[in-house]
Amino acid sequence: MSRRNGGGDASGGRGGASGVGDGDAADSRGGVGGVPNRASGSTPNSGPNRASGSAPNRAPSSASGGSAPNRAPSSASGGSAPSSKPNRGGAPNRAPSSASGGSAPGSKPNRASSSGPSSASGGGAATASLLKYAWVTALLLVASLQLAQAWDGATLYFGLASVTGFLAVLLKRFVPAGLAALGVMVLAMAGGFFLARGASPNRDPAWVLLDTVPRLLTAARPAPATPELLVPGLLLIIGVSMGALLSVTRRGTALFVPALGAAALYVSAALLTTGRSDRYGLIALTLVVLLALGWLVIDRRGPVLPPAVLATAMAALTLLTFVLPTNGFEPRRLVTPPVTDIAISNPLPQLASWAAQGEAELFRMRGPEVPVRLVTLSRYSGASWEAASTYGPLGVVDAPDLPTGGKFQDASVDLRITGLQGEWLPGVGKPQSVSLSNAMVDPDTGSLVVAEGLKTGLSYTVRGVVETPADTDLIEAQVPTTATKYTALPRLPFTLSEYARQATQNARTPYEKAVALEQVVRLGRRPDAEAPVGSSYARLETFLFGSAGESGAGAGTAEQFASAYAVLARAVGLPTRVVVGFQPVPEENGERIVRAADATAWPEVYFSGWGWVAFDPVSGNGSGPSAASKREVLNRLASTTAKPTPTSLASVPPLVQPTAVSPDAVAAPEAAKSFPFWVFTPVLLLVALYAARTSRRLRLRAAGPVGAWNEVLDSLQLAGLRPRPSRTVPDVAREWGEAGAQLAVMVDQAAFAPRPTQHENSWRLARQVKKAVRRKASWWRRIVWAVDPRPLFRR
Repeated sequence: MSRRNGGGDASGGRGGASGVGDGDAADSRGGVGGVPNRASGSTPNSGPNRASGSAPNRAPSSASGGSAPNRAPSSASGGSAPSSKPNRGGAPNRAPSSASGGSAPGSKPNRASSSGPSSASGGGAATASLLKYAWVTALLLVASLQLAQAWDGATLYFGLASVTGFLAVLLKRFVPAGLAALGVMVLAMAGGFFLARGASPNRDPAWVLLDTVPRLLTAARPAPATPELLVPGLLLIIGVSMGALLSVTRRGTALFVPALGAAALYVSAALLTTGRSDRYGLIALTLVVLLALGWLVIDRRGPVLPPAVLATAMAALTLLTFVLPTNGFEPRRLVTPPVTDIAISNPLPQLASWAAQGEAELFRMRGPEVPVRLVTLSRYSGASWEAASTYGPLGVVDAPDLPTGGKFQDASVDLRITGLQGEWLPGVGKPQSVSLSNAMVDPDTGSLVVAEGLKTGLSYTVRGVVETPADTDLIEAQVPTTATKYTALPRLPFTLSEYARQATQNARTPYEKAVALEQVVRLGRRPDAEAPVGSSYARLETFLFGSAGESGAGAGTAEQFASAYAVLARAVGLPTRVVVGFQPVPEENGERIVRAADATAWPEVYFSGWGWVAFDPVSGNGSGPSAASKREVLNRLASTTAKPTPTSLASVPPLVQPTAVSPDAVAAPEAAKSFPFWVFTPVLLLVALYAARTSRRLRLRAAGPVGAWNEVLDSLQLAGLRPRPSRTVPDVAREWGEAGAQLAVMVDQAAFAPRPTQHENSWRLARQVKKAVRRKASWWRRIVWAVDPRPLFRR
């Protein structure tokens, strides 16, 4: 052997030795975890020197996975080099060295050399960390603000909670990550207990925290931002924030946990708001764009799942939103909402008293000029109208017995009680939310109550849905035949049923009947605040048929006008109810002052597909179909606009059963229930897992021998035979026959040869080893072999 040092020359070959640089090295082979690793060091003797200033030394490194080759640099100076950093992955690790002495003449070019000062690499690492933290923060903020829409006024609280994970990141400098996360979570849960204990006094902390979830699921939608209702959302965001931020503190980790956290928050928001928080998918699109930026720009290795699989999954989910039925999973059905029985008197007789009070102020409001509803009465006993007696929290699962119409608009008003008394809470339309946590609602009628009673100075906000069908929608509209609750007339007198039949005998459609009855009730009758109160059959007969001079004949308050209309409409099969409320008032200095004289009552008729439509037999609230539409109907029914002839009371029995619904008022039968497509969810999950596994195999096949060895490691993991990290590639491969040994040689050559070459038969050898491994797997492992997700998370 001859040595060239400082101008001398040396000759040698690979068979012997040719050392170039400051020292000679012997080629030693080792490896931990089935992965060869070459690092430079100073050892005497022969072997070609791969880097100037050092001789090749294959130092062991640990491995437990199966990732693609990783070239980890190791430094060398003066002929000595430390061992390269172990690479856990089960794939070959090539560690070029960086020498301080330069290349000697005649030596082979160095495989890898370090360039630039060490501070540059440190600055790059810091920039990468900042980018990761900024990316995770953006994801958490978007998803948390999406979740905040399930509460009324919780945006600030949830935005702050989304960055609490940085507290755990700071604690990680002093304690392990798990201990830091545990400490922050304990503090958060302790704070949640102190916030929520007022709603559940004398209870242990665990019960208080667990009780916040059913409280949220039985609260209004959106839920008021009260402490006990905010706790579940805040704890969820804090937990997700810690997991996401701590997951990116480790170098070399894929940015997958933040994606799972953002998905968890988004799904929670969708469940709590029944999908209304992102009607058009803009938030979902924003999250997908942020995820793509993170995986493609920050994490160059990409996600655990390949982009093709992720794109396919997103497309499938988007398609399912159009295919699956709209009445999907509703978490509120898992909790029985609290129900309260409240016996509250019917406020209809109070209309006369309010009319007598005249200008007495009842409440003030800010918002659009719409009728204000106090209570809706749907049950009629023949003697009086009755309000519902069972109420629950606003926003519970129970849907109204008749669905909301197809056309509606939102209306929001701010109210302040100044003189109104009682338990009924004024609102607008069908209430959707109210800022009072103690307000309860009848789900069928939308009537709001406060069991403790109204107090002067009480201020709150109500948001409701006001149905607004067009005149043309009502012309041919039908009415449901199953709404017997709104057509019931116990022991209806024949005089009233015959009067209703005569008034509508020429009407073709339910809408024409409703318009004709409005005109008939109004003709020849006048409002009178001093008329006798009541809405019994007897009082209505006097109101409609009483002779001149009889008390209450042809005169009454809005109670008699609305009640007479509702009874006659029910007699001809129109689902009808009576609403007590206040007519719209003009604005004065930015407020609308509602007085006692504004109190009124009006009937509403339900039309299939269009909802409840108000009518105006006493010029009450001014809402409902337009005057032009009504005039057009009355022109066609000119023969029925005159007052029908009352039937002689002596010629008929005083009480008869209600008449049957006329055939022309029959609505189309309800559509059959849709097929429960959710049963295919497990199948879709298995298909997605199979597609992900197939995509991984395609990627590994394109990686040559290294990818083939990763496929072998996947098979060992699936069979429960995963090798210990201390074993080398040849050691593991030797157990699986000649095919395994040949594959190990190819892997070694691909990792350490001067010019790595692709071996076309490496995948064939991997399949042979895979078949041998599968034969040793248990039967239940072979059943789930193709869809087992564990290889997807092995890098």
